[in-house]
Amino acid sequence: MFTALLAPLAATLIAGAFAASLLRQCRARRRHHALAWAISLGLFAGGTLSIALGVAVGWNPVTFGSYWITGALLTVPFLAVGQLHLLAPKLAALWWTFAGLFAAWALFALLSSPMDAAVLTRINAGGGIPEGARVFAPGSLAMAMLPFSNYAAAIVVGGSLWSGVRTRRWGILLIALGVVVAGGSFAFVRAGRGELVSVFLGLGVALMYGGFLAAAKPSRRPAAARSKTNTAGART
Repeated sequence: MFTALLAPLAATLIAGAFAASLLRQCRARRRHHALAWAISLGLFAGGTLSIALGVAVGWNPVTFGSYWITGALLTVPFLAVGQLHLLAPKLAALWWTFAGLFAAWALFALLSSPMDAAVLTRINAGGGIPEGARVFAPGSLAMAMLPFSNYAAAIVVGGSLWSGVRTRRWGILLIALGVVVAGGSFAFVRAGRGELVSVFLGLGVALMYGGFLAAAKPSRRPAAARSKTNTAGART
């Protein structure tokens, strides 16, 4: 019980500190991707806090609903929005429009999808994190939205790999690794190992933090290009 409660609280603190750091960066540099990532990490913190509340006070439609919309539905798509801002910054208005519409649709999907209270009661008796496929009815909108998180994860992983190779800031690859680790953590839900879910979520967000710090550093490739340009100018 102690580990199952401590692990999500630790992940919440890591994600919250990360989100605050990104907000400071956004205010200082007015960068859209930093704001999108800050929102994503704030949602991440909301999701892990919901896990802690579910463990501490029991799973109910409120605790599970907040966990589902913040952790399962919105965190990774907002990461993808940040990645899209980096890849195509001139389309910022489009990316924010997409983010707002998706968030509204996810909220509607959650509110319109009834939950099976009996499943939540059984999880409270045995411990662990409820599976969405058991809580929601088959074909519900809340479950239909879940694949979009997988598509968003592919955008984040692919964009991080491309950016890392293109700019030679290899630390950016930690973002891709962090997303894979955090996403893979939900395999433990089926095994009833909720404490391991939170441990891997915390590890995943820590890896992403390292990748975002690397993304903020100057690119090595432009520096090399400037060096060549300066050398060519000196020769002429």
